[in-house]
Amino acid sequence: MKQLLKVVKKGVFSSLQDNGRYRYRRFGIPTAGPMDQLSFELGKKILGNKENSTALEIFYGGVSFLSLAKHEYVLVGADMNATVNGKPIEPWKTFILNVDDLLELNVSTEGSIAYLMALGGFNTNSVLNSTSTYLKANLGTVIKKDTILYGTSDQPDVLKHRTGLYKSFIPNISDCVKVRVTPSYHLPFFIEEDVDHFFQSEYQLTNGDRMGYYLQGPLMRMKVKKDLLSEPTMFGTIQVPPNGQPIILMADAQTVGGYPTVGKVVEEDLWKVAQLRYGNRISFEYQPIGNTTDSVRFEKDEENEKSIIY
Repeated sequence: MKQLLKVVKKGVFSSLQDNGRYRYRRFGIPTAGPMDQLSFELGKKILGNKENSTALEIFYGGVSFLSLAKHEYVLVGADMNATVNGKPIEPWKTFILNVDDLLELNVSTEGSIAYLMALGGFNTNSVLNSTSTYLKANLGTVIKKDTILYGTSDQPDVLKHRTGLYKSFIPNISDCVKVRVTPSYHLPFFIEEDVDHFFQSEYQLTNGDRMGYYLQGPLMRMKVKKDLLSEPTMFGTIQVPPNGQPIILMADAQTVGGYPTVGKVVEEDLWKVAQLRYGNRISFEYQPIGNTTDSVRFEKDEENEKSIIY
């Protein structure tokens, strides 16, 4: 392994993530992986990294790194006004750090999550076939001051030419989003008027982390209080605890839950939820079951892939 970066300032919260830890949910282990999968996938394409390469996911910025070796990187996701030795760098385009360069990410003003990706990916221990961090189970690397981030020694340090994403394909991160929701079979358990309000009103993000985003808005009340059997949950499930305020489960969410559910945010829209900041607004569109795709398409297809990278 090759030493690439030393953490000078750890910021709010950062974690190493690959595609996620699959096939262990039956043992109660969440999938984890990137919160904003769209930015994560586009970043890998810009660098030409392997499918399951590891990136550093950064919440809200305020983090800085000292370069320990010459290497090429890209920053994608929320714009955190990054600088190298005090000079601005362009997001969604590769850049090179030389030894002793200082990379600083300031506090993001729009969106909440950025990904720092190294050419070839970061190298860290794999547990249960994944490098994704899930700190509640002590899986992965804790990012703190003086943590060293490693790269792979079998990859080139830099590309022949700088590459980037054409501006027209950069995701539009907004502080007010509307996302599609496929209904849960629990929906008839709620008061009809509250269900109408849910799909016609705005909610505000008040708190949250990689496990769940807490919303505030019109109450969702049960017609009759009843106990429900715990059942599987996943990234995007919208639960309603007894206080009537919805929670959207995120990448580190528990594998089962006993709260009634409104539905699930469709996979293609999850990145919009992930990029919300505290105080941002979200509304929901009823999406009948069967009208969505089964996988993330990132709004692009393989035929267009070559045209989005320069």
